[in-house]
Amino acid sequence: MAPTMPSLTPGFTTFQRVLSTESLDSSTTFLVSLLKRRQIKGSKRCAVATTLLLLRTVELTKQADSDRLIQRVSEVGKKLIEAAPHEPAVGNIVRRVLGIIRDEDEDDLVGTRTGEDGSPTSETGSDSIAALELAQSRAGSHSIPSSLSTRTAAKASPSPQRGTTRPPLMSSHTGVPGGARPVTSMFSIISHPTMRAPGVDSPTHRSGTATPQMTASGILSNLRPEVIKGIKEIIDEINAADDEISAAALEQIHPQETIVTYSSSLTVQRFLLKAASKRKFTVIHAEAYPNNHLKTHALLTGTHDTAEDEDNLPNDSFSKPLTSAGISVVMIPDSAVFAVMSRATKVVLDAHAVLTDGSLVAVSGSKAVIKAARFHRVPVLVVAPTYKLSPAYPYEPHELIEYGDAGKVLPFQDRELCTGVETGVRNPLYDFIEAGHVDLFVTNQVPAVVSAGYLYRVVREQYHDEDLQI
Repeated sequence: MAPTMPSLTPGFTTFQRVLSTESLDSSTTFLVSLLKRRQIKGSKRCAVATTLLLLRTVELTKQADSDRLIQRVSEVGKKLIEAAPHEPAVGNIVRRVLGIIRDEDEDDLVGTRTGEDGSPTSETGSDSIAALELAQSRAGSHSIPSSLSTRTAAKASPSPQRGTTRPPLMSSHTGVPGGARPVTSMFSIISHPTMRAPGVDSPTHRSGTATPQMTASGILSNLRPEVIKGIKEIIDEINAADDEISAAALEQIHPQETIVTYSSSLTVQRFLLKAASKRKFTVIHAEAYPNNHLKTHALLTGTHDTAEDEDNLPNDSFSKPLTSAGISVVMIPDSAVFAVMSRATKVVLDAHAVLTDGSLVAVSGSKAVIKAARFHRVPVLVVAPTYKLSPAYPYEPHELIEYGDAGKVLPFQDRELCTGVETGVRNPLYDFIEAGHVDLFVTNQVPAVVSAGYLYRVVREQYHDEDLQI
């Protein structure tokens, strides 16, 4: 028998090889072409590919201060987002990386105000004056007013003519000068690292001129090692997301339940397999025709394509079928979902993207399943890793929907039977589900299970306000 030839179609494996051998611009162009041609698709693959490219971007960026890193990551991120407008995971990863850069930059700014022994450094004296003059020469006259250096010099060398000094501030508890609790002046609230307004975190606030990031020794800090470490942690988080989500399965699935699920999702499969380790229940699986029915059959029977496994992610290999774990699985067509929903106790679905208001984008046909569950008062549970949590708001829901091959709905040879149809035939790949139709979301964060009303808080904790619009 002739040896099996590897697939020549470019994919995730080809991108990894190009990323390690070609330049950054060539790798960016190659990934953009793969995303446009849908040769890399799926939230997880797009998220990992984006993370790897941004990691390479940070490694090869010269003069790696925070402004330069933010600029380069934003430039690459915009190209990827424009190439894959229907993959919110790409923009989510770009925002996460920008957030890491801003966090490390803020940590360095806090570190400049603290000495090596942990005590606050003095802002008076010749050292502070030299640091201010150096910062003023690098940043320009708009960043540091000249009056500031004059006032600092006056503080460093007080006039001998002054015989009295300003009395200390009163303590808020005792009313006695010099209390144990220090009082912060109201004029320094804005400059405090933990009390900044959303637009003040950026070094280019208002003036448009980048403020140099000074360390205690007056040298620009290098954020690259810490940022690279944070990006690698994102990759590890993506690979371990399914296992962390499945850890909550035993708390959500009880014995003798009847679970309804839809389409082919490895995240949902691992969630059910984890529950099957100590629970006995029944799964009713709808096939998701016409876009995912073949993968759904392969997922349940265990007959998968080995050619696709060669292009899988490291932790994305095919798991054992549900029947091998002792689960009773019933395959039904999509038209029977409403009929069997009255016997179900819970619905478990996967999401393509979860938006900040609790709405979500899921595989086409998921909306019909959720509508049937709401009619029969069946709770709906959605599993969603953090890279699928998007801060976007659905102002235009129809723009979130992607359309596939219409020939799967109406084959070309049967189009003569549909004479007189004025509107064109469409095959949507995703459905938009409004907020309020899902009861619980399971993520890989702590707490793992959150309600729809608290989801906005979990989403906003992942990103900075400055990065919501890239």
